[in-house]
Amino acid sequence: MRKGYFSLVLHAHLPYIRHQEAHRLEERWMYEAISETYIPLLWEIDRLERPLGWTISISPPVIEMLADSLIQERYVEHLDDTLRLIDQELDRDLVAEERDALLFYKERYRDLKNTFEHWGRDLNHAFRHYKEAGYLELMTCTATHGFSPHMLSEQAARSEIQTGLNCFERHYGFRPTGLWMPECAYTPGLDKIMYEEGIRYTFVDEHSILNADPAPKHGIGAPVYSPHGVALFPRDQIISGRIWSSVIGYPGHPNYREFYRDLAYDREWDQIAEFMHPEGLRYDTGLKLHRVTGESDQKAFYVRDWAWKQTDEHAADFAEALAGHLDQHSGQDFPPFLVTAPFDAELFGHWWFEGPDFLGKAMERLEDVGVESISPTMFLERHFGDIETVHVAMGTWGRKGYADVWINERNDWMIRHLHQLEKRLAGVMARNRHQDGLTVKAKRQLIREYLLAVSSDWPFILDGQTTAQYAANRFREHIKRFEETERLLDAGELTIEWLETRYAEYPFLADEDIEPDVYLTTHDYYVAVQRETSWNDDAILLVAKDYQDSNRPIAEFAKRLARAGENVYVITENETAYRFEDGVHIYGVHMTGLPLVQTYNQLAGLNLAVLRQAQALHKIVEFRLVHNFTMETASAAQSFAEINELPLVSNVYNLESERSPASSGGLVVAIKRLEGEALRHSQLIYLEREEARQGIENDYHVAQKPLEFQVNLEKPYEQLAIQKKNG
Repeated sequence: MRKGYFSLVLHAHLPYIRHQEAHRLEERWMYEAISETYIPLLWEIDRLERPLGWTISISPPVIEMLADSLIQERYVEHLDDTLRLIDQELDRDLVAEERDALLFYKERYRDLKNTFEHWGRDLNHAFRHYKEAGYLELMTCTATHGFSPHMLSEQAARSEIQTGLNCFERHYGFRPTGLWMPECAYTPGLDKIMYEEGIRYTFVDEHSILNADPAPKHGIGAPVYSPHGVALFPRDQIISGRIWSSVIGYPGHPNYREFYRDLAYDREWDQIAEFMHPEGLRYDTGLKLHRVTGESDQKAFYVRDWAWKQTDEHAADFAEALAGHLDQHSGQDFPPFLVTAPFDAELFGHWWFEGPDFLGKAMERLEDVGVESISPTMFLERHFGDIETVHVAMGTWGRKGYADVWINERNDWMIRHLHQLEKRLAGVMARNRHQDGLTVKAKRQLIREYLLAVSSDWPFILDGQTTAQYAANRFREHIKRFEETERLLDAGELTIEWLETRYAEYPFLADEDIEPDVYLTTHDYYVAVQRETSWNDDAILLVAKDYQDSNRPIAEFAKRLARAGENVYVITENETAYRFEDGVHIYGVHMTGLPLVQTYNQLAGLNLAVLRQAQALHKIVEFRLVHNFTMETASAAQSFAEINELPLVSNVYNLESERSPASSGGLVVAIKRLEGEALRHSQLIYLEREEARQGIENDYHVAQKPLEFQVNLEKPYEQLAIQKKNG
């Protein structure tokens, strides 16, 4: 046995293209995938009848469509129609090569139908059977193949991951430990969500590993751990290119079937009209009678025996190339060199008709040359202790290696709609804490519409300009359906019957797959689930630029209030979005956008971020006062208090008149104006330094007499005459 391993990973995915109405052209994508990829792969797995080390990822849209009785019925009709078309063609006067190709298809389509019926028309049963037999590993991907790096919130990314896992578990009876991230897209932070959802490995492109920090000593010859302990397996482009390179790749050999030549376009309309779309549209029949022979329309007929023998040669060539590649890295230990080869499953069979045959034969040739095929799960069981931990930056396996495919001038308009839906979902979940059946069902339908809209397939299709109108229409349709459902929910006009009708139009995911509370923020979940609803009232909002300032009593004061039974919230400048510490809810904000060089612009950016966070909180928390601790955040505190008609309390450590006593420039004047406005609007002012009193009374002309501030104040807000409602 050679030193080193090979790991084949196939990802089966299509967008959710199930429609109630018949004759949808897009639904034929599913028929083609079943006929040309999924069943032929099952044939090879069954033929080899032993553990293969293969890993197959089946996306939730594919799982759901395979299990859908309407698609199952229509697929059988498609097979029957194709067999009728073949019989009709065989009645024509044909040359021998054309007749032989049609006879091959006749036998093949009969076998397809027999296999499909054997598994009760649900191929999920077949894949599950071979998994339980130990022949292969199975896993899934996120719910609708959403492009996770472009998601605005952790909640949306978690929902995609969790919902996909729930769907897979419902159909396959177990929860996988591997997850295919759509487009092999990874960005820091996703690993934390994956780990918390039970995922132990995923896949990235090789440049993600080669550019990691620190650089892994084994390069792409081994997976690495992310900071949160998820193993990242890198694609080996050398070996992948051996198959799919446009220069040396196998599928372009002249003995293989030509993908771009179909019977539908070789016949007069009246000869095939019965088998085409009722509206007079031609579409591929799947009967491709020619082989890859030149770039012109003059193609030689397909000879199945030649193609079959050619896969023997290419399988042997691949095995020898892989063995040589492993031999070049035989000096690697702990762990031995691993070649990871992830592919879209549909590349084998649909795009390269003979691809499944090649894979099956390649497995046999690997045994001949002593190369062990191993799944990522098996690799981790053997070598979990031999893997480095590194930091991996954002990357994909798409064009140019990053996000160019999914955000460009053709599709960037989609992202702002998706981000708005994320925000609105968080608001809906926070506002509608009723757990009655109608409300919960409505929330699940809203999430379902968002998930169907966020699929990475829609921007991918727009980028490629293939069926762009369909992709744009589907995207807009789910946005519209979301908005309509949200409006009716807010108006109290929803009914169970309306929701069931809406679900029947796109019956994707069972309700139990979808957990609405995922969209609650950490704080919202705490407020809504882990404590009494009444605790959302009568809160105190503290605002400060630096909550942990060692020279100021801000943090200690907040904790003292919490110990006294107050409901305390803090907004401060910090990269951490939320944490609950010593009874205090602490929200961190940071300025986003272009760098703000000027001091005044920096203050404006900070105050805008603070005000936005305060307004978002105020939707679910009833504040009774605002207490500002630093003059840098005075403008936001004053604005929030005015907008919501709340008392404003200010702490003063020093003033601009103290910091810049000899300066009279425009910046100093502007800051003084902001400070003065906030202090004049304060109902209560506390001094932390007596030296600031003169500036307040003389320079800013504040009528309210400042009081001395002590962190151990017994009743700091007593002078506001506001009665505390709870505790």
